[in-house]
Amino acid sequence: MGSRVLGVDFSGASDAGRSLWLTEARSTGEGLVVEDCYSAADEWGVDRERAHAGLRERATDFSVVGLDFPFSLPKALLDEHCCGTWRGLVAWLTGDGPDDPDTFASTCRSTARAYTGDGTAQLRRETDLRRAALCPYDSIVQYQTFHGVRNVLAGLADDPDAAVLPMQSGPAATRVVEVYPAATFGWLGLYREGYKGDHRERRATNIEGIEACSVDIGNFRDAYESSHDALDSLAAAVSAGRVGADPPRHGPREEGHIYV
Repeated sequence: MGSRVLGVDFSGASDAGRSLWLTEARSTGEGLVVEDCYSAADEWGVDRERAHAGLRERATDFSVVGLDFPFSLPKALLDEHCCGTWRGLVAWLTGDGPDDPDTFASTCRSTARAYTGDGTAQLRRETDLRRAALCPYDSIVQYQTFHGVRNVLAGLADDPDAAVLPMQSGPAATRVVEVYPAATFGWLGLYREGYKGDHRERRATNIEGIEACSVDIGNFRDAYESSHDALDSLAAAVSAGRVGADPPRHGPREEGHIYV
């Protein structure tokens, strides 16, 4: 039957359901077969809390789940605020730590400046440097990081049938991994940038490149060509479907890892 794979293009906006897209697929001996593609708004509504709760519950139906947001912080920030651990980060963001993305990001920037001593406010994890990803509390992704950890990963981390990799180890029915569609497209030699917005032809090129890697997109071509969010969820599924039993990682385990 193959293992079930879920790829998610995440959003931390107040109306997250509009741009949070999911691709459901099955990994078979012949490759990855897409079985469904839809927005969170269609399933649970546009409200962020409802969309994230629905995603968290849906995730445990799959063998591996790829989520497109930073799972952790650079080690210097974990050491300062989270007792050096990823579970400490979860406790910080769900407990008496910053209670909104702006406070979260400003706290991280202040700590970074004190740590570097040269005014540098943005630190990146080793995996961010390897995959050309943004700092986890950059203004572009701070909402995703804050709400992703707080609303989604915190619940999955406490589920005995789930494991958030690589921070949690051991057998689990559901493995949850961090992915980055831009890095996936770059790895495939496709458009890493410039495929969003009005660039439907470039999205079509990226789809063709994915299909060439033994991925059957079924009847969802129009959805992927029409919406870059939908297409990013496909890329997330492709990377999640490649995760092996003991995948390698870059940098400290507690910093997390972007799987491509």
